[in-house]
Amino acid sequence: MEKGWSLKGKKAVVTGATKGIGKAVVEELISWGAEVFIVARNKEMVQQQLDEYQQQNAPVLGIAADASTEAGRELILNAINGSWKELDILINNVGSNIRKPTLETTADDLRKIMQINVESAFELSKGLYPLLKKAEAPSIVNVASIASQRAIKVTTAIYSMSKAAMEQMTNYLAVEWGKEGIRVNSVHPWYIETPLTKVVLEDEEKRKMITGQTPLGRVGTPEEVAKPVVFLASPAASYLNGVNLQIDGGFSKAGIM
Repeated sequence: MEKGWSLKGKKAVVTGATKGIGKAVVEELISWGAEVFIVARNKEMVQQQLDEYQQQNAPVLGIAADASTEAGRELILNAINGSWKELDILINNVGSNIRKPTLETTADDLRKIMQINVESAFELSKGLYPLLKKAEAPSIVNVASIASQRAIKVTTAIYSMSKAAMEQMTNYLAVEWGKEGIRVNSVHPWYIETPLTKVVLEDEEKRKMITGQTPLGRVGTPEEVAKPVVFLASPAASYLNGVNLQIDGGFSKAGIM
C-alpha cells in the first residue's frame, strides 16, 4: 500500500468491537496493518474474538469492560495505558437503543442511552487524549447515525437525541482539538444489518418501508460502514476534520419522486 493508504505501525482502539459495525471495523483496521485494542462488555465474546485473532497472528489486544460506566472506563484506560505509550486512532462505536414510543420512555431510559452512546465516547476521548496527543497524526471517528439528522419513524427520540449529541461533540472537538493535530470526524449510517437493527429488519413491513425510501433499494452491511470509518481514520484523509459522513445509500438526499 502507498503510505496514505496504510496503517502499518499504527495503534487503534475500537469500542463495541465484538459484533456488527465494531467487529467489521476491527477487521478492516487489521487489513490496513494496524494493531488493535478491542473493548466490549461481554467477557466471553471478547475472549473468543481474541482467540480467533491470535490464531490468525493478528496484532489484537483487548479487555471486557463497560465503557458507559466510570468503573469500566477506568479499567479500559488503565489497560490501554499499560500496553501503549501513544494512540493513533480511537473509534467510538459502542451504542444501543431502547425501542419505546416517546410517551412510554422513562428518565432512566434516557439516562441509560445517553451514558452508552454519548458519555462513553466523550469520556474515553478525554481519557485517551494524552495518548492521542503523543501520536504523529491522531484521529477519532465517532459512529453516530443518520437519525441524528432526520426524524425517522422506525427509531426512537432518545436514540436520535444521543446520536445528535455525538455529531455536535464531533464538530466541537474537531475545532478545539484540531489545533493539537487531532482530527475528529463522524459517520452516520442508515439501516445496517447488525444485531442492533435485527428486531426492526426482521419485520418485513418495516424492512420494505426502509428499503423503499433508500435510493439504492437495500440496507447496508457492516463492512460498508467499516471501510469509510477506517478511511477517515487514515493518513489518506489527513485534511478531513469535522466531517459528518452520511453512509445511507442516498436516503438523506431522497425527495418525492
